[in-house]
Amino acid sequence: MLFRTILAGDNIQWLQEQSAAESFSFLVLGDIQAGYRNLGRLLKTTSEPCAFAVQTGDLVSHADQGHYCLALYELKKSDLQAPLFVVPGNHDLKGNLGLFERYFKLKQFYFVWSGCLFIFLDNSLGAPYDRLFQFLEETLKEHQGKVRWTFIFIHRPPIDWEHGEPQPESKNYSRFFEIQKTYKIDYVFSGHLHDYRVHELDGTRYISNGLESDQKGRIANESYYTVVKVSAEKVLTENISMHASSIEAVTGIALDCSVAHAYPILRRIF
Repeated sequence: MLFRTILAGDNIQWLQEQSAAESFSFLVLGDIQAGYRNLGRLLKTTSEPCAFAVQTGDLVSHADQGHYCLALYELKKSDLQAPLFVVPGNHDLKGNLGLFERYFKLKQFYFVWSGCLFIFLDNSLGAPYDRLFQFLEETLKEHQGKVRWTFIFIHRPPIDWEHGEPQPESKNYSRFFEIQKTYKIDYVFSGHLHDYRVHELDGTRYISNGLESDQKGRIANESYYTVVKVSAEKVLTENISMHASSIEAVTGIALDCSVAHAYPILRRIF
């Protein structure tokens, strides 16, 4: 299957029309932002077929038409062999809330496939999260005891990795952790942090990965993604890093600054 659509609803329908798989793999990519030159490589890297891929937000660096067109061009050029689901990130929405929904349609949704529950949550613009928690709890309650594994995809991690030892981010996510203790959640994948982090809490494994930044917040040359291998008995995850050369990194930033920012101007001219 070649890259066919980025509409979440169409991808859900296509996936659910496929035969259930006893075992399968999927990819989770983190923040991309200006790392466009790595995007196609990340999607093509895995050595085995994947059922689908998930990008956990900040697909673009700015929520404008030019940046979206550049990211979508790189996606289509990658000829991804599986459906792609994108979680909204703060960079994808801030300043223009409508573009994400124009291209991807759904910001918060779920589907069940091959006995697994996949939940996609929108916390892109920060608290309050009342609707998010209501949607999460209702979805988990509806499928309690009916699925093998439960996976959640969200942009901002519920775990605080930035102030010493990793711990629950209780200020905004206390309700999330109450729900976690009531219902079975196996994995939570997030982005937002420009690094690769793993933490296990009360039987749930939290993984955050994306484009790396150095200690001064500058974009580095390393990108991370996770291959998730699912079977009836277990779930295995493999973290893979991809290094971009200095030329590739500079090219990506140049594309971000020139092509994307110039796009609205060129549209008006031509």
